[in-house]
Amino acid sequence: MSPPPNPEALVIGAGIVGAAVARELAEGGLRVCVIDPGELGGGATAEGMGHIVVMDESAPELALTHLSMRIWDEWALRMPADCEYERRGTLWLATDEE
Repeated sequence: MSPPPNPEALVIGAGIVGAAVARELAEGGLRVCVIDPGELGGGATAEGMGHIVVMDESAPELALTHLSMRIWDEWALRMPADCEYERRGTLWLATDEE
């Protein structure tokens, strides 16, 4: 895909943060160009997986991570068919009784 002519914003990295920033800028009406080293065979984009774990060490942390998962679920419905999205669980193993 070619970058837009005369972009008004340049986002470096198309991982979870870069993609979210680019989306918000574009929805705000800016012409955005995203540069990602993953396209050149490097970078951390493919390694990040967009993995979100619901943490419950405090009420605010639980609320924030739960909201993050809900937003990802809503985004997945608007993604192109060739975007990979899988909802997975997490298994936590204890190393001692505590």
